[in-house]
Amino acid sequence: MNESEYFHIPVHVDLPHAAERVAFSPDGRRLAVGAGWRLFGGNERRGLSVVDAESGEIVWTTADLNFLDLTFTPDSQRLAVSALSHNSELRIVLFQVSDGKKLWEVPGAGFLAFSPDATLLGVDGVIEGVGGELPHSFVLGADNGALLHKQGSSMSIPGFTADSRLMCTGCPSVVEASTGTPRWTAGSHENPSAAVFTDDDDAVLFASARDSHILVLQVEPGLDGAPGIRSAVDAPELFNADQWIGGISFSPGRGMILQLGRQDLTLISVTDGSVLHRFPKTKPAIDIAAAFRADDKQLALNIPVPPAAHDMSGAGISVIDTRTGAALWSDPGLECTDLAPSADGARLAAVGETSLLVYELGLPARSRCDCQGAVSALATSAEAGIVAAAAASNLFVFRVATGEIMLDRGHPGPIGDVAISPDGHSVVTACSVGGCRHYDTLTRKRWIGKHDAPVNAVAFSDDSKRVATGSSDKTARLYDRTPGANTEDQTPLWSHQHPQSVSHVVLGPAAAWVATACLDRKVRILSGSTGDELHGPFEHDGKIRAIAVAGTTLVTASDDGSALVIDAVSGQRRFRLEHPGKVTTAAVSPDAALLATAGTGNDCHIWRIDGAEPVLLHLLTTRAIVNDLVFGADGHLVIATEHPIVAVVDPDTGREIERLIHPKAVSRLASGVDGSVIATGCADNLARVYEMREE
Repeated sequence: MNESEYFHIPVHVDLPHAAERVAFSPDGRRLAVGAGWRLFGGNERRGLSVVDAESGEIVWTTADLNFLDLTFTPDSQRLAVSALSHNSELRIVLFQVSDGKKLWEVPGAGFLAFSPDATLLGVDGVIEGVGGELPHSFVLGADNGALLHKQGSSMSIPGFTADSRLMCTGCPSVVEASTGTPRWTAGSHENPSAAVFTDDDDAVLFASARDSHILVLQVEPGLDGAPGIRSAVDAPELFNADQWIGGISFSPGRGMILQLGRQDLTLISVTDGSVLHRFPKTKPAIDIAAAFRADDKQLALNIPVPPAAHDMSGAGISVIDTRTGAALWSDPGLECTDLAPSADGARLAAVGETSLLVYELGLPARSRCDCQGAVSALATSAEAGIVAAAAASNLFVFRVATGEIMLDRGHPGPIGDVAISPDGHSVVTACSVGGCRHYDTLTRKRWIGKHDAPVNAVAFSDDSKRVATGSSDKTARLYDRTPGANTEDQTPLWSHQHPQSVSHVVLGPAAAWVATACLDRKVRILSGSTGDELHGPFEHDGKIRAIAVAGTTLVTASDDGSALVIDAVSGQRRFRLEHPGKVTTAAVSPDAALLATAGTGNDCHIWRIDGAEPVLLHLLTTRAIVNDLVFGADGHLVIATEHPIVAVVDPDTGREIERLIHPKAVSRLASGVDGSVIATGCADNLARVYEMREE
């Protein structure tokens, strides 16, 4: 099996029993894997194992059972299973996840769903002595397995409102979840159907193969006791659903229906009933496993898409982009029988024969830190193994290896920028009130470099000895990081006056020069010794949005649609690179050979700038508007956009070689001096650190 650039397999476990059913715990820490059963008999290699999802270690195992379905409670503490015992008895069993203790067992079988508060277990199936041979909807008490109520015939797993008060079934019906008292019911529905509450829980989405329609039904009945129909959509394709529970199912986001048809699989729009995408079916519907990511953007199937030529085995796994219908990646080698995604969508568990595989859909984070707010600034020193992240008026400094917080400091105002010395001994912040603040990470002592207005930018020299600041008081200043006599007002080595606010600042090698960007749209290169102007000014026609440096190469990016490439030692403007729109971010590779630029569109330019003339190597189409760019020391380019996936790109080929999966968009990136780690600042308030894998 070949790992692709879209996934790798950190966990591969050989189990002591058949592996044909799998479920991920909601907290992502555990996997339940069981031998399979499809109403037509079970595997002779019976058994159930709970596995640590990170290490692959088997936590506990039990034998003598085959399984139709497995599901965890929302708190991940208990596991319910629908099973067939060695003497062919149907059983629904509840286990304690931590140690495998059997909490209760009742006769019956079906497909399972817990209420959000974990007090109720919904079942679509059969309970011994109740309801006949056709599947019905039942509710059991989760504490003891007692049958609380039974509803009509249905081929849809029950759904619950977020507060667990109401339940909907595929009859269709809406009932009080704990008592079964109906709000309304349509009786029974003996063909494939699906019913779920809308996101706001004030209506039920109902799809029927028999009637080939999609209805939005009011939760509260009308005066005649029947459900009010808010909307109705014809969906002719539903009629072709295979006669099996789960033949029709809604995506988690309620925007699509997956239909397991007689000839193929189809994704159907809930909005208008049209077929969005169609996939050839290479195995019977009863053997199809499908799993949506929580955001509906991806669908995993246990079939190859497109089917392999001259291979009718149906073996393989494919992950589909639901917007385009294209396969994001496929692994054709595994004879997979079931799939389960983790709640955050970053991992996919697959089982087949006696194996469990966990696909990491992007590089896992090495560590993370909760910044308790949107990350506004980020810096890292890979050599020292620390990261600094700012959110609102708070600074967090934490360790790359563990996420342990070394320093947590509040400020009198918002922090707009942060920098770490390459040796990791110093962190400096740009605060909107009172100037910059320098912290010694070893002693935790601090000094303040005062300004008369907000500090907009800070930077360290590559020898860690100097700190540069740029402020709205129209000055750029240079400080020695060693504290002076007055730590409440550190005396600068020099201060250079500008005509307007200084928005950006960077230092050259050994602080030989300091480059500034000013709101007068000009870049100046100042002497590191005296602060006198050495070169420039270099003028843009629009606001300067970014400034980057590598060695003696200085790059600026502007709203005027250009990026300037400047030799900071000679003061020569080497190139002016034009773009179709504003340029808002730029990054230079550590060897100063490559430049990446991006603006307000969904694109990223990669240039070679070490020759006599610039060369555009690639114009990449990004997933969304680019927020930030950074190069690692290995030369790989990291691209953060408004899309939750951060892309790691090989700039030579333009090919995406890694993905860093996030739940929300990433606004900030940072790379350490040696480029071995990448830090990200996500809209979920977490700063994450990724250790870049060797190719």
